[in-house]
Amino acid sequence: MIPRMSRSVFFVVSKTMNWLVYPLSLLLMALLVVTVAYRRRWARGLLATVLLGYYVLSMPITAHAIMRYFEVPRPSDGALRDRYDAIIVLSGLVDLELSRPGRVEFGTGVDRMLEGMALVRRGVGEWLIISGGSGLLFDQSVSEAELLRAFAVNWGIPSDRMLIDGSSRNTHENAVNTAVLMRAHGLRHVLLVTSSFHMRRALATFHKQGVFPDAYPVDFRGSDVVTPMSFVPDVDSLHMVTAVVNELVGLVVYRVQGYI
Repeated sequence: MIPRMSRSVFFVVSKTMNWLVYPLSLLLMALLVVTVAYRRRWARGLLATVLLGYYVLSMPITAHAIMRYFEVPRPSDGALRDRYDAIIVLSGLVDLELSRPGRVEFGTGVDRMLEGMALVRRGVGEWLIISGGSGLLFDQSVSEAELLRAFAVNWGIPSDRMLIDGSSRNTHENAVNTAVLMRAHGLRHVLLVTSSFHMRRALATFHKQGVFPDAYPVDFRGSDVVTPMSFVPDVDSLHMVTAVVNELVGLVVYRVQGYI
Protein backbone atom coordinates (compact mmCIF):
# COMPACT_ATOMS: atom_id res chain seq x y z
CA MET A 1 0.00 0.00 0.00
CA ILE A 2 1.38 3.40 -1.01
CA PRO A 3 1.42 5.84 1.95
CA ARG A 4 -0.53 9.06 1.49
CA MET A 5 1.44 12.27 1.29
CA SER A 6 0.61 15.39 3.25
CA ARG A 7 -1.00 18.24 1.33
CA SER A 8 2.18 20.28 1.22
CA VAL A 9 4.34 17.37 0.07
CA PHE A 10 1.73 16.37 -2.51
CA PHE A 11 1.61 19.92 -3.87
CA VAL A 12 5.38 20.03 -4.40
CA VAL A 13 5.59 16.50 -5.84
CA SER A 14 2.67 17.06 -8.22
CA LYS A 15 4.13 20.30 -9.55
CA THR A 16 7.52 18.73 -10.23
CA MET A 17 6.42 15.26 -11.31
CA ASN A 18 4.13 16.55 -14.04
CA TRP A 19 7.10 18.05 -15.84
CA LEU A 20 8.58 14.60 -16.34
CA VAL A 21 5.60 13.35 -18.38
CA TYR A 22 4.85 16.43 -20.48
CA PRO A 23 5.44 15.87 -24.23
CA LEU A 24 8.04 18.64 -24.50
CA SER A 25 9.95 17.30 -21.49
CA LEU A 26 9.96 13.80 -22.95
CA LEU A 27 11.29 15.20 -26.23
CA LEU A 28 14.13 16.99 -24.46
CA MET A 29 15.05 13.87 -22.49
CA ALA A 30 14.96 11.71 -25.62
CA LEU A 31 17.15 14.16 -27.52
CA LEU A 32 19.58 14.17 -24.60
CA VAL A 33 19.81 10.37 -24.78
CA VAL A 34 20.35 10.52 -28.55
CA THR A 35 23.06 13.15 -28.10
CA VAL A 36 24.91 11.06 -25.53
CA ALA A 37 24.57 7.82 -27.49
CA TYR A 38 24.59 9.17 -31.04
CA ARG A 39 27.22 6.60 -32.14
CA ARG A 40 24.97 3.68 -31.21
CA ARG A 41 22.95 2.15 -34.02
CA TRP A 42 19.69 2.40 -32.11
CA ALA A 43 20.09 6.16 -31.55
CA ARG A 44 18.88 7.01 -35.05
CA GLY A 45 15.86 4.79 -34.59
CA LEU A 46 15.03 6.47 -31.30
CA LEU A 47 15.38 9.90 -32.87
CA ALA A 48 13.13 8.95 -35.80
CA THR A 49 10.52 7.51 -33.42
CA VAL A 50 10.53 10.64 -31.24
CA LEU A 51 10.24 12.99 -34.20
CA LEU A 52 7.39 10.94 -35.69
CA GLY A 53 5.60 10.91 -32.35
CA TYR A 54 5.94 14.65 -32.01
CA TYR A 55 4.70 15.21 -35.52
CA VAL A 56 1.58 13.18 -34.78
CA LEU A 57 0.92 14.81 -31.39
CA SER A 58 1.54 18.30 -32.74
CA MET A 59 -0.96 18.00 -35.58
CA PRO A 60 -4.23 19.85 -34.90
CA ILE A 61 -6.27 16.89 -36.14
CA THR A 62 -4.71 14.67 -33.46
CA ALA A 63 -4.79 17.20 -30.63
CA HIS A 64 -8.40 18.21 -31.26
CA ALA A 65 -9.53 14.57 -31.43
CA ILE A 66 -7.84 13.78 -28.11
CA MET A 67 -9.29 16.89 -26.49
CA ARG A 68 -12.83 16.24 -27.78
CA TYR A 69 -12.70 12.71 -26.35
CA PHE A 70 -11.68 14.02 -22.93
CA GLU A 71 -14.04 17.01 -22.71
CA VAL A 72 -17.29 16.76 -20.75
CA PRO A 73 -20.14 17.87 -23.07
CA ARG A 74 -22.42 20.80 -22.42
CA PRO A 75 -25.52 19.96 -20.38
CA SER A 76 -28.63 19.30 -22.43
CA ASP A 77 -31.63 21.60 -22.34
CA GLY A 78 -33.59 21.06 -19.15
CA ALA A 79 -30.78 19.20 -17.41
CA LEU A 80 -30.03 22.06 -15.01
CA ARG A 81 -32.06 23.69 -12.28
CA ASP A 82 -33.56 27.11 -12.79
CA ARG A 83 -31.82 28.33 -9.65
CA TYR A 84 -28.89 27.26 -7.48
CA ASP A 85 -27.72 28.23 -4.02
CA ALA A 86 -24.29 29.02 -5.47
CA ILE A 87 -22.17 29.03 -8.59
CA ILE A 88 -18.67 27.63 -7.96
CA VAL A 89 -15.87 28.93 -10.17
CA LEU A 90 -12.54 27.11 -9.97
CA SER A 91 -9.33 29.06 -10.45
CA GLY A 92 -6.54 28.38 -12.91
CA LEU A 93 -7.27 31.21 -15.31
CA VAL A 94 -5.03 34.03 -14.05
CA ASP A 95 -1.36 34.60 -14.82
CA LEU A 96 -0.26 35.22 -11.24
CA GLU A 97 3.29 36.14 -12.19
CA LEU A 98 2.02 39.12 -14.20
CA SER A 99 -1.03 40.09 -12.15
CA ARG A 100 -1.14 42.62 -9.35
CA PRO A 101 -3.96 43.95 -7.13
CA GLY A 102 -6.20 45.97 -9.41
CA ARG A 103 -4.61 44.53 -12.56
CA VAL A 104 -5.54 41.00 -13.56
CA GLU A 105 -3.75 39.32 -16.45
CA PHE A 106 -5.80 36.38 -17.69
CA GLY A 107 -4.48 33.22 -19.27
CA THR A 108 -6.51 30.46 -20.88
CA GLY A 109 -9.74 29.45 -19.19
CA VAL A 110 -11.09 32.97 -18.60
CA ASP A 111 -14.48 31.57 -19.70
CA ARG A 112 -14.78 30.11 -16.21
CA MET A 113 -15.03 33.52 -14.58
CA LEU A 114 -17.05 35.19 -17.32
CA GLU A 115 -19.66 32.42 -17.33
CA GLY A 116 -19.77 32.29 -13.54
CA MET A 117 -20.45 36.02 -13.29
CA ALA A 118 -23.03 35.83 -16.07
CA LEU A 119 -24.91 33.05 -14.26
CA VAL A 120 -25.06 35.08 -11.05
CA ARG A 121 -26.16 38.23 -12.86
CA ARG A 122 -28.95 36.27 -14.55
CA GLY A 123 -30.16 35.06 -11.16
CA VAL A 124 -29.24 31.40 -11.73
CA GLY A 125 -27.13 31.42 -8.56
CA GLU A 126 -27.57 33.36 -5.32
CA TRP A 127 -23.90 33.21 -4.35
CA LEU A 128 -20.71 33.23 -6.40
CA ILE A 129 -18.01 31.06 -4.84
CA ILE A 130 -14.51 31.69 -6.20
CA SER A 131 -12.02 29.01 -5.20
CA GLY A 132 -8.28 29.31 -5.68
CA GLY A 133 -5.14 30.64 -4.05
CA SER A 134 -1.77 30.31 -5.78
CA GLY A 135 -0.70 27.34 -7.84
CA LEU A 136 2.85 28.69 -8.10
CA LEU A 137 5.45 26.42 -6.55
CA PHE A 138 7.65 29.22 -5.18
CA ASP A 139 5.17 32.05 -4.56
CA GLN A 140 2.13 31.74 -2.34
CA SER A 141 1.82 35.47 -1.64
CA VAL A 142 -0.84 36.16 -4.29
CA SER A 143 -4.39 34.78 -4.15
CA GLU A 144 -6.15 34.23 -7.44
CA ALA A 145 -9.57 34.28 -5.79
CA GLU A 146 -8.88 37.67 -4.21
CA LEU A 147 -7.83 39.11 -7.57
CA LEU A 148 -10.97 37.68 -9.17
CA ARG A 149 -13.17 39.05 -6.39
CA ALA A 150 -12.01 42.58 -7.21
CA PHE A 151 -12.51 41.89 -10.90
CA ALA A 152 -16.08 40.67 -10.28
CA VAL A 153 -16.93 43.73 -8.18
CA ASN A 154 -15.73 45.97 -11.01
CA TRP A 155 -18.10 44.12 -13.33
CA GLY A 156 -21.13 44.57 -11.13
CA ILE A 157 -21.19 41.54 -8.83
CA PRO A 158 -21.91 42.74 -5.25
CA SER A 159 -19.19 41.72 -2.81
CA ASP A 160 -21.84 40.53 -0.34
CA ARG A 161 -22.92 37.88 -2.85
CA MET A 162 -19.47 36.31 -3.07
CA LEU A 163 -17.71 33.70 -0.95
CA ILE A 164 -13.96 33.37 -1.34
CA ASP A 165 -11.60 30.45 -0.86
CA GLY A 166 -8.30 32.23 -1.30
CA SER A 167 -5.90 29.52 -0.14
CA SER A 168 -6.45 26.34 -2.17
CA ARG A 169 -3.53 25.33 -4.39
CA ASN A 170 -5.03 22.50 -6.42
CA THR A 171 -8.34 20.82 -7.27
CA HIS A 172 -8.36 18.70 -4.13
CA GLU A 173 -8.03 21.76 -1.91
CA ASN A 174 -10.66 23.54 -4.04
CA ALA A 175 -13.11 20.81 -3.11
CA VAL A 176 -12.14 20.60 0.57
CA ASN A 177 -12.29 24.36 1.18
CA THR A 178 -15.43 24.89 -0.86
CA ALA A 179 -17.21 22.13 1.06
CA VAL A 180 -16.36 23.97 4.30
CA LEU A 181 -17.80 27.22 2.90
CA MET A 182 -20.96 25.49 1.74
CA ARG A 183 -21.62 23.85 5.09
CA ALA A 184 -20.93 27.09 6.96
CA HIS A 185 -23.55 28.91 4.87
CA GLY A 186 -26.06 26.08 4.49
CA LEU A 187 -25.62 25.76 0.72
CA ARG A 188 -26.77 22.54 -0.94
CA HIS A 189 -27.58 22.94 -4.61
CA VAL A 190 -24.52 24.21 -6.48
CA LEU A 191 -23.34 24.50 -10.06
CA LEU A 192 -19.66 23.83 -10.79
CA VAL A 193 -17.99 25.90 -13.51
CA THR A 194 -14.62 24.83 -14.85
CA SER A 195 -12.94 23.94 -18.14
CA SER A 196 -14.58 21.02 -19.92
CA PHE A 197 -11.39 18.91 -20.00
CA HIS A 198 -10.93 19.47 -16.24
CA MET A 199 -14.52 18.66 -15.25
CA ARG A 200 -14.06 14.89 -14.78
CA ARG A 201 -11.40 15.27 -12.11
CA ALA A 202 -13.16 18.25 -10.52
CA LEU A 203 -16.47 16.42 -10.14
CA ALA A 204 -14.80 13.29 -8.78
CA THR A 205 -12.86 15.37 -6.24
CA PHE A 206 -15.97 17.22 -5.05
CA HIS A 207 -17.91 13.95 -4.80
CA LYS A 208 -15.19 12.61 -2.49
CA GLN A 209 -15.95 15.55 -0.15
CA GLY A 210 -19.68 14.78 -0.13
CA VAL A 211 -20.55 17.63 -2.50
CA PHE A 212 -22.50 16.71 -5.65
CA PRO A 213 -22.69 19.74 -7.93
CA ASP A 214 -24.24 19.89 -11.37
CA ALA A 215 -21.65 20.39 -14.09
CA TYR A 216 -21.36 23.52 -16.21
CA PRO A 217 -18.33 22.93 -18.44
CA VAL A 218 -16.83 25.86 -20.36
CA ASP A 219 -13.59 26.61 -22.22
CA PHE A 220 -14.14 24.04 -24.97
CA ARG A 221 -11.06 23.58 -27.14
CA GLY A 222 -11.59 20.47 -29.26
CA SER A 223 -12.85 21.12 -32.80
CA ASP A 224 -14.10 18.67 -35.42
CA VAL A 225 -13.32 20.98 -38.34
CA VAL A 226 -10.73 19.44 -40.69
CA THR A 227 -8.75 21.49 -43.20
CA PRO A 228 -5.38 20.97 -44.91
CA MET A 229 -3.82 22.94 -42.03
CA SER A 230 -5.09 20.28 -39.63
CA PHE A 231 -2.08 18.18 -40.65
CA VAL A 232 0.49 20.93 -40.11
CA PRO A 233 2.08 20.79 -36.60
CA ASP A 234 1.75 23.84 -34.39
CA VAL A 235 2.51 24.88 -30.81
CA ASP A 236 -1.15 25.26 -29.81
CA SER A 237 -1.80 21.60 -30.59
CA LEU A 238 1.13 20.48 -28.47
CA HIS A 239 -0.16 22.69 -25.65
CA MET A 240 -3.58 21.05 -25.98
CA VAL A 241 -2.10 17.55 -25.73
CA THR A 242 -0.07 18.67 -22.70
CA ALA A 243 -3.27 19.83 -20.97
CA VAL A 244 -4.85 16.40 -21.51
CA VAL A 245 -1.72 14.62 -20.27
CA ASN A 246 -1.85 16.80 -17.14
CA GLU A 247 -5.43 15.74 -16.50
CA LEU A 248 -4.71 12.05 -17.10
CA VAL A 249 -1.80 12.14 -14.68
CA GLY A 250 -3.97 14.07 -12.23
CA LEU A 251 -6.69 11.41 -12.33
CA VAL A 252 -4.19 8.62 -11.68
CA VAL A 253 -2.37 10.44 -8.89
CA TYR A 254 -5.60 11.59 -7.24
CA ARG A 255 -6.85 8.00 -7.26
CA VAL A 256 -3.63 6.74 -5.67
CA GLN A 257 -3.68 9.56 -3.11
CA GLY A 258 -7.34 8.87 -2.24
CA TYR A 259 -8.60 12.25 -3.41
CA ILE A 260 -11.16 10.67 -5.74
